[in-house]
Amino acid sequence: MRMKDVYSKKITSEEEQGGYVIILKDRLSFFPTLGRRFQMLQNGRSRRAMVESYPCSCRGPGLPHSHFFVRVNALNSGDRVTIRKDSKSGTRFLLQVQRHPRRST
Repeated sequence: MRMKDVYSKKITSEEEQGGYVIILKDRLSFFPTLGRRFQMLQNGRSRRAMVESYPCSCRGPGLPHSHFFVRVNALNSGDRVTIRKDSKSGTRFLLQVQRHPRRST
């Protein structure tokens, strides 16, 4: 599988607290456009999802920008999230969570 067919990242404490997965700007095109609903399948259960954003000034007040994310509940810091496009349906995404070894108890 090519890298452009999958989005994978380790969950940060910020993402755990906020209940979302940050989408890095260079991988934004992997997902449907901002605000467009799509199906996400996790553990055999389908739910509606969408890419959202929030304004940020973490680089300072002179460099305002936005952070992009998809809401996903029950993630823990250190978990590895992998999102793949469903090969059977171009509008559905498959979400897999690999629990951090210290958090799997």
